[in-house]
Amino acid sequence: MKNFLLSICIVLLIITACNNSKEAPAEAKEELKDKNKLQLSIWLPEWQKKSAFEDVKNSQQGLQDIRVFGAYFNSKDQLLFTEDAIEMLKQTQQQFNETHHVMLTLINDYVTDNAPSVQKDSTLLHRLLQDASTRQKHIDNIMQIVEQYNLKGIEIDYEKVAKEDIPAYVLFLEDLYQQLLKKDVTLHVVLEPRFPFDVKLPDGPKYTVMAYNVYGYHSGPGAKATFSFLDDLMKKIEKSNQNLAIAFATGGFKWVNQGKTVAITEIEAEELLTKTQAVKQRDKASGAAYFSYLDDQNMKHEVWYADQETLEKWVSYVRKKNYNNVVLWRAGGLGSKTLEWIGEQTAEGRVANTKQ
Repeated sequence: MKNFLLSICIVLLIITACNNSKEAPAEAKEELKDKNKLQLSIWLPEWQKKSAFEDVKNSQQGLQDIRVFGAYFNSKDQLLFTEDAIEMLKQTQQQFNETHHVMLTLINDYVTDNAPSVQKDSTLLHRLLQDASTRQKHIDNIMQIVEQYNLKGIEIDYEKVAKEDIPAYVLFLEDLYQQLLKKDVTLHVVLEPRFPFDVKLPDGPKYTVMAYNVYGYHSGPGAKATFSFLDDLMKKIEKSNQNLAIAFATGGFKWVNQGKTVAITEIEAEELLTKTQAVKQRDKASGAAYFSYLDDQNMKHEVWYADQETLEKWVSYVRKKNYNNVVLWRAGGLGSKTLEWIGEQTAEGRVANTKQ
């Protein structure tokens, strides 16, 4: 009798284990499926608000976050908004707050009336971060604009942070996150490829690493990102204690053989391609499109830019390493095929949620 009861117990245990084993993998599979969906977000630059806004309207089905770029700093180290930035922020909130997570990006550009602006000012950051008092003063300034503009998200895009200021920068992010959390406001942070990713970053904020500017104003002709650069970057960010989104740049540059370099959008590049009847080529090392032509003075111009095929190649490349959260710099001047490709990402499940 004891053996009979023992056999029944064993059978029941096996059945229970089998049922549990069926349920757990199903849940894990669904969780993995959600994790592997492509999540696309985009920045809107305030200096190109009309075309940027149109681009977002025409591709919104495939977008998650919409990031308004942005707010700078004045001579008193206070946040500064241009009229265009204020108008674009309000317009974006009115149009997309119900369907997307709209945030404002803060940039450490120093803008004054009587002197040239300084982009990515390290000395400004040192003043803002140097001690607990200055950090709190800056946080108070941020909280003030959160209230003033009814913001749901803040993004910190502070670049060229000096090595000696990194510890203070991390403390600033932690304190800012805690205060934003009380207001149910999200915090997002942009990091440069040169950031020391072995530094422990605070939990809570969502982080994005820039994957561009391999070639640009500082160099000769080439793509904004190459596959070897992406390999190196992904290897570096493996050291981070956080999961990072990856940002890719749209558009490109035009180089003149005398050394002048001009930024160019995808539409401008395609229009120039048609006008000059040049031959469009595809770079194997980057997926970027490029072409060259001679102007009326027989001067050579070389154009490199990202089109829809380039962006898709870059995104597919990093997704092989499970980087499925991608941000695009930037809207404004995007080609029709690129907008169509962005919009199609809804097929992978855009989850609109203003309380993310």
